[in-house]
Amino acid sequence: MRIRELALDLSPLRAGGPLGLVLATRVLALLCIGLTSVGVVVQVYEQTGSSVQVGAVSLVLGAGLLLGFLVGGVLADRRDRRGLILIGSGWAVVTFAALSANAAADRPALWVVYLSGALFGFTEGVAETALTAVVPTFVSEEHIPATGALITVTTTLGSIAGPMLGGVLIAGPGLATTFGLAAAGTAITTLLLTRLAPMPPTGADAPPSGVPLTGAKESEPPAAAEAVPVRPGVLESLREGLAFIRGSRVVAAVLVVDLCAALFATPTALYPQFAQERFGGGPELVGLLTTAPVIGAAVASLVSGWTGRTRHQWRVLCAAVAVWGLACVGFGLSPLLGFGLFFLALGGLADTFSEIMRRTLLMRHTPDPLQGRVSSLWLAQAMTAPALGGVLAGLAASAVGPSAAVAAGGALCVGSLGVVALLYRQLWRETGESTVRESDGTQDVPAGDGGPRSNSDATAAT
Repeated sequence: MRIRELALDLSPLRAGGPLGLVLATRVLALLCIGLTSVGVVVQVYEQTGSSVQVGAVSLVLGAGLLLGFLVGGVLADRRDRRGLILIGSGWAVVTFAALSANAAADRPALWVVYLSGALFGFTEGVAETALTAVVPTFVSEEHIPATGALITVTTTLGSIAGPMLGGVLIAGPGLATTFGLAAAGTAITTLLLTRLAPMPPTGADAPPSGVPLTGAKESEPPAAAEAVPVRPGVLESLREGLAFIRGSRVVAAVLVVDLCAALFATPTALYPQFAQERFGGGPELVGLLTTAPVIGAAVASLVSGWTGRTRHQWRVLCAAVAVWGLACVGFGLSPLLGFGLFFLALGGLADTFSEIMRRTLLMRHTPDPLQGRVSSLWLAQAMTAPALGGVLAGLAASAVGPSAAVAAGGALCVGSLGVVALLYRQLWRETGESTVRESDGTQDVPAGDGGPRSNSDATAAT
């Protein structure tokens, strides 16, 4: 493989279309969110002096995000996704402006921060779900892996730059200016997003609740294939999304693998204890431990060009998760700080490749009418599972110490991955083709075009 073939694949951007605009606005939006997240943490701690209050604000934001993901998944499969994205972006402007005005007041009110966090979390969850659902419609089938890499790069860039710039601004002009700049930047992203054309989901004009997409067959009587004229409720729509996941071997396997990694290999919550008890350091060492995986992620993003050419996304996903688990084992057993930082950076690199493969497989094997709900369930899991994993890691550390807890978690990650790979062993033949099998009596339709069954569903019948 040539060195230039490792470079980030920009072919989806060269193909034209709205993807470039969406990615550019995404970087700016994440930058503004990073400014705000740091500002909220600093403001709450300065006013209360309580880490519990800081954690409570994060919990409120997380609860809003979770609700937004679930509701947004249903809405994104029913309504114009462009409108949902604009609502989320526009409300963020209002939220950040309110935080700026509150921070500039003589006596800033803590309830404003809590209320703003809850409402912003909800609308951001709706908008992020709609954006995740619509991205596959911007690109051709061959560009989906490279698009997943580009999304990962923008996420990494925004996640690094936002908090760093936020710390500088808070120390300089102050909190009110930081929130104000976030509001101004988000207003610019909203104006740019208005240039997007309406983006209704494929099949949005069809009756909403027909035969499940994973089970319809051409041999069924016409009456059986007709949809029920009544639109299902939110819970019923989510159940339909869950039914699709259960019937799709690829999508189900991706979510299970992601869950294994998040539950068993989540060392982030133990960084403060690890820094103090293992390496004898303080807060500055926690910063180093936090930065190391980000550096690995940045390197992975820059050399991700090969991910768009691999035909075995499932194999790469499993390998990346295995490396992540082994990196956690290495970090837990590292006697020296240098070794620990190396393993964390290696884990960040592997986790980035894992995320690219997850996005690729989910985009390729989910029909457009279900992109919103599947995306919402994945995002909800991606938010809640690491939090639960952190709790499990904390409980384990209290029993056996942080080093043994991290190493054991990494080993459990690798072991559970082996079980999943065995259960879904048919996927080792998966070659990245998102088509359905003719032997099932269905058309050879790309999964992203809303065909009745994806290749993953055909695999489930074997």
